[in-house]
Formats: sequence, C-alpha cells, structure tokens
Amino acid sequence: MMAQQESTGETRSRQFFSRREMRTLEKFADVAIDGHKEPISPRDIAFNIDEQIARTNSNRTRSLKLVLFLVEYILPLLSFRPPFSWMSKTMRRHFIDRKLANPRGLLSGLMQNLARVKILFLTGYYGDPRVFNSVHFTWPDRRDKYKGKLEELGPADGVEPVELFEPTSATLDAEVCVIGSGAAGAVVAYHAATKYGRDVVLIEEGPYVQGMAEISHDDSQMIPKLYKEGGLQTTVDLQMSILQGKCLGGATYINNAICFRLGDEALSPAQGPGVLRRWKQNGAHIDEGRLAESYGRVEKMINVGALDDRAEEGFSDIGGENVAKLLSGWKALVDAGKAPADIKSGRFKKNYRRCLGCGSCTLACRYKRKMSMVETYIPAAVKAGAKVIVNCHARQIETNGRVVTGVRCKRKDGGDLFIRAKKVVVSCGAIGSSVLLMRSGIHKRARRIGSRFSFNANTPLIARFPKPVNSFDGVQMGSYIDNRDFMLESWFGSPYAFSVIVPGWFGRHFQRMQEYDRLATAGVLIGTNNNARVKRMAFFRNLFGPVAYAMTDLDRERIRRGMAQLAEVYFAAGAEVVYLSSFVLDLEMKASEFKDRPDAIKAFIDKHARRQMDLNINSAHPQGGNPMSDDPRIGAVDSQFRVHGYDNLFVCDASVFPTTIRINPQLTIMAMADYLGHLDVL
Repeated sequence: MMAQQESTGETRSRQFFSRREMRTLEKFADVAIDGHKEPISPRDIAFNIDEQIARTNSNRTRSLKLVLFLVEYILPLLSFRPPFSWMSKTMRRHFIDRKLANPRGLLSGLMQNLARVKILFLTGYYGDPRVFNSVHFTWPDRRDKYKGKLEELGPADGVEPVELFEPTSATLDAEVCVIGSGAAGAVVAYHAATKYGRDVVLIEEGPYVQGMAEISHDDSQMIPKLYKEGGLQTTVDLQMSILQGKCLGGATYINNAICFRLGDEALSPAQGPGVLRRWKQNGAHIDEGRLAESYGRVEKMINVGALDDRAEEGFSDIGGENVAKLLSGWKALVDAGKAPADIKSGRFKKNYRRCLGCGSCTLACRYKRKMSMVETYIPAAVKAGAKVIVNCHARQIETNGRVVTGVRCKRKDGGDLFIRAKKVVVSCGAIGSSVLLMRSGIHKRARRIGSRFSFNANTPLIARFPKPVNSFDGVQMGSYIDNRDFMLESWFGSPYAFSVIVPGWFGRHFQRMQEYDRLATAGVLIGTNNNARVKRMAFFRNLFGPVAYAMTDLDRERIRRGMAQLAEVYFAAGAEVVYLSSFVLDLEMKASEFKDRPDAIKAFIDKHARRQMDLNINSAHPQGGNPMSDDPRIGAVDSQFRVHGYDNLFVCDASVFPTTIRINPQLTIMAMADYLGHLDVL
C-alpha cells in the first residue's frame, strides 16, 4: 500500500521511491535548495521528484535508487558519519559540499558523476509552477502580449489530426514496413505510399500526443511523455546527456525547427573540402545535384522560411531579446574590427507556420504551428493508404539468410504483433537503429553496425545583464554565428530546463536563478570526431548508457575556443557577468575584469575547462552508428541505404552519416530520406 503524506494542505502518495528514499530526497532538498522564502517545502520537492520519475519510462530510473542508497548510507559510512538523513542540517550541508559539490581525492571522478543527482532537485523545485513568480517567469498563456489569443487561435492552415491504425490480429502484412516516424521514417513512408503505391506500415514506439488537451507548457509533464528515456539518456560515463524524441514525429515534433542545408555551413580548412566530398572519400556516394533537389522538395513540404516571416500576424519579432543579444554583441565586435566580417551570422530558417513565439518548442507545439512530420508527411502518407501504428516497439527483425521476412513488435498493452514485410526500412534514429539491428543479429553480417558514432556536442554559457531581458519570451533558439569549425547558437528555456545549466550549489545557485529574467544564453556547438560506439551488450546499455564516448583533445580545444568567443560576444553586448555551465565548477567572468581582454578570457577557460567532465555537455543530434559506405569494411549500409549482406533491409536516418555534419541535422535527414525515396529501391 502506498504511503500517504501531507504537503501544503494536499494529500500526495508515493509512486516510485520507498519511504526511506523519500526521506533522503527530502533531507537533501532541505539543503540543496538554499534560499529565502522558498515557495514550496523540501517535502514538496521530494514528491515532485517522485511523480516525475514515476512518469519516466526508463531502465535508468532504477539506478537512481542506487544513487540514493550511496548518499544515504555508503558515503557517510566511508566518512564515519551517521546515515545522511540522520545528520543535522549543518552536517548535511557540509557533507554535500565536501563529497559532491567540491569532491577531492581518489574518488573525485565518481563523486563528480554522483553530483549530477543535483538535477533531480533543481527540476523538482524549478519545475513547480508555484516557484515561477519568484524567478520572474510567466507562462505563455499569462503574458500580457497574448491577451487570451493563445487559446482562441486554431491550428495552422490545413493541419489535421493523424488517423491511426489499430491492428485487429497479431499478424499484419505489408509491402514496406518503416520502423520510426521521425525526420527519415515519415518521409520514406510517404514516398513508398505516394510515389510507388506500396502497402506501407509505419510503426512508432512512442505515443501520439496532440493538441491543447494533451500538450502543455509543463516540462515535468511533457518531457517524460515525449523524450526517449524521459530525458535521462546519457553516454556510458554519464558525462554527456543525449536528448532524443520518443513520440509520433520523433525529434521533429519536439525540436526547435532549425533548417540548414549541407553547404550552408562555413567550413574551416581543417575540416576539408565539404561534407559530401568527405563522405565520398569514405565510400558514401551521394549525388549533390539530386540531394539539392531533395532539399527543395522537403523545404516546400514543411514550409521552411526566415524566422520572422513565419510569425503569426501581429507577432513580428518572435525571436525576443535572447536572439537579439547574441547578434548585437557579434555586430559590435565586427564593427570594432575585433571579429572577422565574413563570418556567417543571422537568424535561423525554420519550418514554422504562423508561429506565436511562446518558447515551448521542445515540449511539442500545442498550437500546431510547427510543420513537423505529424503536420506534413505522416498525414499525407495516411491519405495515400499508409497504416500508422503508435505505442509499438520493434523488438526484432526476422531474417532468412540474406532476406528479411518481417518485424516482431510488442504493443504497449503487452500484445505481440508480427509484421510480414517484403522490405523493411529502419529509421529509429542514431542509437535506436543500431540497437535494433544488434538485437536482431544483423551485425553478424554487417559488422560495422554501431561504429563511427558522433555528436553535435554543445555546452552553454550564461550572461547576466544589468536590466531584465526576459529571454524566455520568444522562440527558444533563434540566432547563430558560424565561426567555421564551431557554431554559437542562442538558446533559452523554462526555469525547469534552465536551472540545470546554471552553475553553483546552495545559495549561489539560488541567487542566480533569482536573476533569471536578466539572463541570456547561447551554446557552443561542435561536430565531434566519430570515435564513439554504440555498446553491443544490452546490460551496459540499459544500466550505464547506450554510447561509449570520450571527447578528443581537438574537440575540447574547439569547444574552449568557442566558449572564449561567446564570452567576448556577450561582453560586447553589455553583459556584466558570464558564467561557465558546469556540474562541478563554479566559475564566472566579470566584465570589469575580462571585457576587451580576449587573451585573458581564453586563458581563464583553458585553465579551468580542461576536461570533458568540467563542463555541462549535451547533444540533441547524435549521428552515425550505421555509417554509409560501399565498402563493408567501413560502413554498415551502401550508397543505396541497403544493409550490407541483405537484399531487402534498409537504414535511413542520422545513423547512416559517416561523419558528423556539425549543423542542425533535421533538414538533411529529411532530404536524405527524400533522396532514398527517389532511388527506385522501395
């Protein structure tokens, strides 16, 4: 029986953690959130955490119980202290400060990873709407400029709900089965159904979430519902979070709708002659002219255009101040002769239609203004006869020699489904596609499955300005500076998401969040070396993370140079202080000491941001794992997307990229899928 607890006058029930674990959570929250007149209690925070983890479908939630056990018993025992929850508040504060906030000694690396437990308490506190007023955040539907319009406005023109298919038996026949409904799978299914008239079944592991009834601005509700592993997915060493969608439409439904073509990026000499020519050197032969035609078709289908041209009438600047600060700082440097004038910068192109600039893109668009796969390719495929099945997990691809015979699936209700198919296209995304192929034994023939994995890796910097800028009021990502081998991209998030990147513990972190309305943020984005690998053993994938990765010295150097340049940009824009985002370090640069001193900025960053674990690094753009090459010694699939060693098995998604493309990849993934759709192999 669940225990009953009282919290601010309400009765709340434990859902995931035990009574002992809840006590640890509450006692930790009591010191971790250290401010004045906190709107909610430590018990509220504990229950918020419990409810959020209960909503999260991930094997990694079990490891949180182990972390709490270590904090409650093992770490105190090693220090000859009583259990954590038995300590006085002063002792608990000292314990966290010594063991997690400022770890020392032989176990410092382990302690730095355990310090990430702080995320639970930050999201448990700053994700509670009762906290919003204290950090000067206003939910979109309560902002004066909208004046009730958000609830009155309907979806963008022509957007209709997707008609789903519900199997009536445990076996289903298809000419083409497409696994995954994201940027690649939806486009492939569309072409198979419309261009070739195939009997198509499109399956999606996640749910179909739509409209105002099911989509809200509440991160704590939506992230467990829409993200793979509920947003908890990381590399094996826990040092990089990996965000991927798990819903109909995949990442296109929850991303920031940024659209770059290959060729839009500015390449440094060190990166070579261009992405497609580097791919060709690795045996991946993609025709540039035909790919350009695919880009054009996709851009028309998903309504790609300039950011402000995609705004709802009456909302001319949906970018907001966060977008403006990045560009104004860069312009000031260029005008002063302190930055090259030929560096590309500007506002992103996006696949919006009548955007309102509410700033909740990564929680799906409850106003249906993002032209994701759910609003474009998937309904068009359904009209052509494709069957779309959600909450359907592909567990194994059945084979007979070189021929794939079908896909075995598990439904959310526990029922089995076997899809007999003449052709199978795997579009589960980087990681997911490799895992499915490994689980099906495909890697025994195509031995490069899981290899040449890479990321668009990002680390943020935070700038504080003298006056409120209300960065939350506008699109989350709107502007960029492309400095050839790294990108600077504006980003901002709700208190829930933003609190995780703010450095510091206890009162320092609390104070910085009190200045939330005066903060601006951008990230340094690099395309990493393709030295990562998807782990083959399910035990390690489930317990620690699916990808083994260690950042190279060259990649760390590029990130540090990007951080130094971004700090210069913010000082030129008028920032008082710039913070480095870290789980461990608490570092800041003051304008009074560092402005107009680029060498001092770089020296400071080089000194303190030496290791990958020193920085808060994440990626929403994993790539590779099933690299394309006509040489099976290098790649898992050939230039027609066919898996080596099989006649009717294809992979089409970011996992086929032989190298990272560095820019936001969604448009290129869609264009590659369109390219496949015109190869006459479906």
